[in-house]
Amino acid sequence: MSKIPVAICFLGPPASGKGTMAQRIYDIYSYPCVSPGNIFKSMRSDDSELANLVRESCKDGGLCPNWLTNKIVLEESKKLIDGGAEYITLDGFPRTLEQLDFLLENYDIKYFLNSSTHYMTMMRMVINRRNCKVCKSVFSVLNPVCYCETMPDPSEWEKRWDDTPEFFAKRYNVFKKETLPVIEAVKSFENYIKLDLIKNSESFDILSKKLS
Repeated sequence: MSKIPVAICFLGPPASGKGTMAQRIYDIYSYPCVSPGNIFKSMRSDDSELANLVRESCKDGGLCPNWLTNKIVLEESKKLIDGGAEYITLDGFPRTLEQLDFLLENYDIKYFLNSSTHYMTMMRMVINRRNCKVCKSVFSVLNPVCYCETMPDPSEWEKRWDDTPEFFAKRYNVFKKETLPVIEAVKSFENYIKLDLIKNSESFDILSKKLS
């Protein structure tokens, strides 16, 4: 019988540092991250019925229905916990109040971490964000550091197709409509923490003390 997943849940707008912090937690504590967005991307080449449902739902920037997201995230979470992970991190889940209800019924949440900063700061993060084709790490052109031993030539940098001001504005409006109510619902919880993961250099130290 699968254990109830114990999770650290990252909330906050797009480009607010959630994914970067989840990666740092994995590097230091080996807590794997479950990200619906990454799972959906990995399913693009699958020919399963589930993958076809995901592709149809996510085309043109659309969002997967709650029931489908819940199913996929929980299955991946249980797989990692059953595989020996002490905790997992959730990046981009829950996105809606319906997903929050599902989360509270099926997970033991250690912390709700709300990463938030100024809109234009996140916009600059998006515009300057790049992926390394070699090691797949994400960095800013303003501080180009990745996991490669030697920083690749800029020709090896990739820019996500949706890292544009226009698409960011669309994603941010979806966040305000769908996910901001989730944050309002959990901000009175004892395990809720608000951090600025981009501007406040001490944010990770604060989090590390909580996890130690």
